[in-house]
Amino acid sequence: MDKKDLNAQAERYKKEMMKLYGRRRSDEEPEPAPPEDEEIFGVDEDAADDTAYAPSTDDPEETPAEEDELSSRYPEPDLSDLGDMPENTSPTQYVNEESLGKATGYILVNVRTADEASPVEGAEVLVTAVVDGARMILASGLTDPSGTTRKMSVPVPDAGLSQSPSPESRPYNLFDVSVSAAGFFNARSVDVPVFAGITSVQNFSMIPVPAMMSPDSETLTYYNQEPTPLSDNE
Repeated sequence: MDKKDLNAQAERYKKEMMKLYGRRRSDEEPEPAPPEDEEIFGVDEDAADDTAYAPSTDDPEETPAEEDELSSRYPEPDLSDLGDMPENTSPTQYVNEESLGKATGYILVNVRTADEASPVEGAEVLVTAVVDGARMILASGLTDPSGTTRKMSVPVPDAGLSQSPSPESRPYNLFDVSVSAAGFFNARSVDVPVFAGITSVQNFSMIPVPAMMSPDSETLTYYNQEPTPLSDNE
């Protein structure tokens, strides 16, 4: 190969390197910038392999393909089964501890995940109520290897009220049950009714937290419907 051919090949190589990195020699006139909404796929007609290329960019924004990959790896939790929040979400309040009653009712909590197929061990469970304007913890417990707490005692009105067709006061109390476990969103069941001598069983299906989210960023809240009183004819 003579010197002339060697120089010509070096010049073509130099042009190719400039095009690959989006540069132009200072003595060349710059090309007009393409519209922002167009994708560029340039083809070098002089290139030996005739392959397409796109100008490099320093913009760190994720591409649609990367966004789709993140969405598939970390899907958003499905909250559709939680229903709409009731208009009146203020907690039930009790005047004082004595107003809760002197009888005893019970709450037992089952904590599961994966559509209730797998138990969650070591979940923290709190039973609370608003007494005299402040939230009071009335019972607490941890789930065992089967995902179940012990039967927790709570104060409730006397059982005789529930045996009357028209009681003077509500024959049950309403409590909030909160559950937290490592790696899962917090969960809360509001207005859980408990009668004297009766065990109210609460089932929680915990939702795992995606890797890029904090477990404290969301609390899944379930609202219970109060029992309907019986009429005199029932």
